[in-house]
Amino acid sequence: MIPTLAYVFLKEKNSKVRLKLMGPIINCSMQFFKYTIIIWRRKEIQEGLHAIRHDWIQATEEERLIFRSKMKIGRRVVLIAAFTMYGGGLCYRTILPLLKGTVITADNITIRPLPCPSYFIIINEQQSPIYEILFVLQVMAGMAIYAVISGTCGISALLVLHACSMLRILVNKIKKLVNKSDMSEVTLQRKIMDIVEYQMKIKRFLKNIETVTEYICLIEMIGGTCLMCLVGYCILMELENTNTMAVVVYITLQISIIFCVFILCYIGQMLVDENYIVSQASSTINWYRLSIKNMRCLILIIAMSNYPMKLKAAKMMEMSLTTFTDVMKMSMGYLNILREVI
Repeated sequence: MIPTLAYVFLKEKNSKVRLKLMGPIINCSMQFFKYTIIIWRRKEIQEGLHAIRHDWIQATEEERLIFRSKMKIGRRVVLIAAFTMYGGGLCYRTILPLLKGTVITADNITIRPLPCPSYFIIINEQQSPIYEILFVLQVMAGMAIYAVISGTCGISALLVLHACSMLRILVNKIKKLVNKSDMSEVTLQRKIMDIVEYQMKIKRFLKNIETVTEYICLIEMIGGTCLMCLVGYCILMELENTNTMAVVVYITLQISIIFCVFILCYIGQMLVDENYIVSQASSTINWYRLSIKNMRCLILIIAMSNYPMKLKAAKMMEMSLTTFTDVMKMSMGYLNILREVI
């Protein structure tokens, strides 16, 4: 990050090239902060993983089928995100600099491009083997960055989709509460107690998820908006230069950025939908089959179901598909401003 910043502010004079180089700097900064958050919240992540392990051990076969169905969705989503991110990122760090080839300046100086143009002040990055070492190190740094992106998406998807599975199990528990008319009073009270305890367990798990993901989501929303705008601007610049291969690489990179933002919004929307199903199930239960005493017990279940916890970015914005469309609109708006100003 520091050599690239030095290159932008001390060496490069072209404003369009400076703007292009801000994309990798913003991306590196995002992943640095996200990785710091993951390390800072490692205790909460361990607690969440321990809770998932405990739920799988205690689950019935029917509940494990629900867990598997949600985990399959999470696995597919994260694999697609990792594939697109590594594909687009590695193409950006290998194919683009190799396509540019060596450049000979007016002073007859040969310049070989690096994946991320850098200015090291005290060393000459164009000399061999310094150039080759820096090239390999920058590609490896890119792989580390893409691992952080895939890892944070994977952790968020794992935790949130497990919470969705728990909410679906809660719906089944609520529906089975009044299915049998010959149920004894003691059995009914135990079922009500089990539902209330399970709701509290879900609330604690969701609180833990919020602690882990709130700032990750915020960074992804803000940084993703900036990156979509900058990469879109790079696509337009390469179209003007009729550089087809660079356009393909930037489009692949744009798809990966959009997909990473979409993942967080999508799992947030799934959590909203599952909460709505729980609210509907608790409100439409056949309460008239219960005694007056047991009817009063349902008030707590219905009240807890009507105040769901949602996935939020630092308590400022709700993660949903509506938020995703807002981010897309905002990034396109900033792109239009860049086209007019620069």
